[in-house]
Amino acid sequence: MTVTEEELQRIVARAVKLALDEIAADSEKHTPTPSVPEVEVKPFGSEELADAMNLMASNRGKDGEPMVGIFWYSPQHNELFGVRSHRVSDFTKANSRTEFGSISCSEMHEDVWRREYNRQKYKHGGIGPYSGAYEMTPRGRIFYNPDTRVFTIAVGSWISQYPQAVPLIVEEFNLEATVYEVKTASHWDIGQKWN
Repeated sequence: MTVTEEELQRIVARAVKLALDEIAADSEKHTPTPSVPEVEVKPFGSEELADAMNLMASNRGKDGEPMVGIFWYSPQHNELFGVRSHRVSDFTKANSRTEFGSISCSEMHEDVWRREYNRQKYKHGGIGPYSGAYEMTPRGRIFYNPDTRVFTIAVGSWISQYPQAVPLIVEEFNLEATVYEVKTASHWDIGQKWN
């Protein structure tokens, strides 16, 4: 029996397709279906919807407002990641009761890192920027003092090695038209955990 190359290709293609279909069928049998909790879905009432729309409308055009928050800096890619930011106008008073009365976001680096590390591990096979411990990557926080109207970019001594991060931070947090300062403290040094 003689088989042409074209017939051989069809036979191989058919065998591969059957094998892949079988693997997919076995995979479906062994993959548990996640349970979805029952959720009651209700429509907005007309007044409720009007309030929600007014609230959203009041935020239109505020995308360029200065912000406070946290970030990490990737020297390999010269970019920020893990940014959590909030517009200063979202705060009615300083959320810090220090003598400086500064405002910053409530998110903590270690908490954000842990959540994102786990998400990256399960959803992306561990591939992404969250590698190792949170304190081993350059990081910082933005504060705002409403009394002095000065933003503080708080970073570790790593900023001396990567000064190119400053313009990225300024742009990310919309600080271009503000008065800001860059300050270092050992708390944000590479390798320094909360103590």
